[in-house]
Amino acid sequence: MGKTTMLRRIVAAMKESGHPRVRFHVFDGHGDVDIPDASSVTFHESSDFGFNPLELSADPEFGGVRKRIQSLIMAINRTSVRLGPRQERALTRLLVALYRREGFVMEDHTTWAADPANGKRYPTLLDAIEYGRERIKVVATGSNQRAVNALQDVFRAAKQKRIKEEALSRPGADDEALAKLERELQSAREKAIDAFTEAVMTAHTGDEFEDALDAEGQKETLESVIDRLENLYQIGIYRSTPPPLDTRNRVWRYIIKSLSRDEKKLFTLTRLETIFTRAVQRGITDEILDVIVLDEAHWYSDSSEDYVINRMVREGRKFGISMVFASQAPSDFADILIGNLGTKLLLGLDHTNNAYVVRKLGVSEASLKSIIPHRRVLVQMKGIGELATGATLVSL
Repeated sequence: MGKTTMLRRIVAAMKESGHPRVRFHVFDGHGDVDIPDASSVTFHESSDFGFNPLELSADPEFGGVRKRIQSLIMAINRTSVRLGPRQERALTRLLVALYRREGFVMEDHTTWAADPANGKRYPTLLDAIEYGRERIKVVATGSNQRAVNALQDVFRAAKQKRIKEEALSRPGADDEALAKLERELQSAREKAIDAFTEAVMTAHTGDEFEDALDAEGQKETLESVIDRLENLYQIGIYRSTPPPLDTRNRVWRYIIKSLSRDEKKLFTLTRLETIFTRAVQRGITDEILDVIVLDEAHWYSDSSEDYVINRMVREGRKFGISMVFASQAPSDFADILIGNLGTKLLLGLDHTNNAYVVRKLGVSEASLKSIIPHRRVLVQMKGIGELATGATLVSL
């Protein structure tokens, strides 16, 4: 009850008391968290701006190609439609090759920084889609698979010849059959040499041999991966042009009301991953420099240890991150999140939630009954060095 109004009041109070460089990131799923003077941008499928999910962190410890790819895959897999193991592998190899083509080598951290002045830029989702289509054409034409198939023919012919040679010591050996096998082996060798010569002359990505070895079903897998990337692009949140958020404004409001539930989650998780990575690069600080505000927090609930939100609530404070969550019921929050929240505000609960709150938060049922919606709330705040604390009634 009254959580949207309370979010506005919390942001306003933190603006007044916080560090002058603090940035508020308000993820507005319904379009009703209207923060005064905020720089607000609405994201939808017709947007011509968005965030680039393939932008790297150049930090040698916390950034890089592998972490960026894994973060994107993990975000996709938090939605209702996960990538299969073959799709994950195909997408990883596709993006590694794309980064390498643009000059960003996974194994060399000195290549991870972009240099727009010299034409070195991070690839975009559209680049990945176009590059994936090129790879599909290569697989479909069998240009590199031909060499591997020819080599397999050589091995097959050599094995048949060896078996026949072993049979020569027995009566009735067929010398003519052996001569025929020798001719077939020589023909296979010549075809393999031609095929490998062509493969050597046409190689340009460095992944041709792996592609050929894994060719079975690869075309279909790549097509399904490109379909997923195209669907991501059509959402309207992943574009090469940054959104028009005012860098001078301390409050950035991401209005994502037009997106589906999965799309909202995907947008929020990838954005949080970027914010968290940049905060870690920034280093340990005593000041709050980023405030994350998540309305309808139950959309993002997950108990996994590697989940970006859970990592942020565990580790974010020392890197200057504060997080504000709002939801309809305490049971919407995972235990790992409940345990790491320093302040909890109960604005008014249906009585069916009382037993859960008493058990999880350790407050009395009598204090819950003292809450008056919009007038009196229950606040539980941990102090430094405190493992447990009571709750205080506060008049609004």
